[in-house]
Amino acid sequence: MLMKKIIFSGLFVGKHELVPYEFKKNMPFFIFTFLLLCGIVAGALYGRNADAVTLERLDLIFLSNFSVRCTQGMFNSFAASFSSSFIFLTVIFLLGLSLWGCVLVPFIPVVKGFGYGLSIGYLYSTYSWMGILYNFLIILPGAFVCSAVISAAAQESFLSSKKIIAVFRPSAVTDDPRIHLKRYTLAMLWLLFLTALSAILDMILSLLFSWIFSF
Repeated sequence: MLMKKIIFSGLFVGKHELVPYEFKKNMPFFIFTFLLLCGIVAGALYGRNADAVTLERLDLIFLSNFSVRCTQGMFNSFAASFSSSFIFLTVIFLLGLSLWGCVLVPFIPVVKGFGYGLSIGYLYSTYSWMGILYNFLIILPGAFVCSAVISAAAQESFLSSKKIIAVFRPSAVTDDPRIHLKRYTLAMLWLLFLTALSAILDMILSLLFSWIFSF
């Protein structure tokens, strides 16, 4: 009986210690996700007063040209969606290799979220309920996956930049820089693969539902 109490007590304590540890470990992810949501809100408010010319100028970064997106072929739809996210991932990756990355990387989720919010606000103000339907059927599923990827990539970049800064501290560095760079690169390649899956989802949804809309 005493042994059972020790075992169950250990499991009970471990279970409650694990949750705060995991939450603290992934705190940057939640912060970057919150910043992305703030960007969405700001973009939606701005998108209500934006015109088609503004969206066309921002199309390379945000993929916000809906008339083109609804009419282009499958491969072009995938390439456009993937290239938009690839730009952000590349910037995030490079910031993770720099001393100032941990300062600048929080702005990336905000900018990415602003792009989604711009799409949402413009579609709602211009096309009313059809714009909302377009968001739910075509944009939001892929945007949800891509947003999680951007937040995870921002976390990896932030932590990587902090490790680079740690090299200049008086205390000895225990991590091998080569192992860190390998792990960081592999993590980013995995996130790039998830971005490709998000682009494929965008392509499939555009193929299935774009015929409903004529923007």
